[in-house]
Amino acid sequence: MEYSKHDICLVDFNPAKGGEMGKLRPAIIMSADEDNMILSTVIVIPLSTEIEPNALPYRYTLLARDNLDKDSDACINEIRSLSKNRIKAKLASLTPNEAIVIQKALCDLLG
Repeated sequence: MEYSKHDICLVDFNPAKGGEMGKLRPAIIMSADEDNMILSTVIVIPLSTEIEPNALPYRYTLLARDNLDKDSDACINEIRSLSKNRIKAKLASLTPNEAIVIQKALCDLLG
């Protein structure tokens, strides 16, 4: 399967442990394209349809588009590394502006 940084893909997060996000849900691929080609894992930010307005740097709302059927929050504080085998299908992509906002929020969270 081909995917790139900032693609929104359907990802299987099960099994989840503790307070981790689970189930089949969209997620943003955040790892670099070069890493995606050589590593067996990708770094993703899961999405949730539970919208929490004005929650940066923890969450950022994305509007529905392409095969992303519902408005969703990027749960930036839930960033994870997962096996590529968990990626099921590409749904959409971030706009350049969305990518900048999410990248900055992630940097703010990591200090």
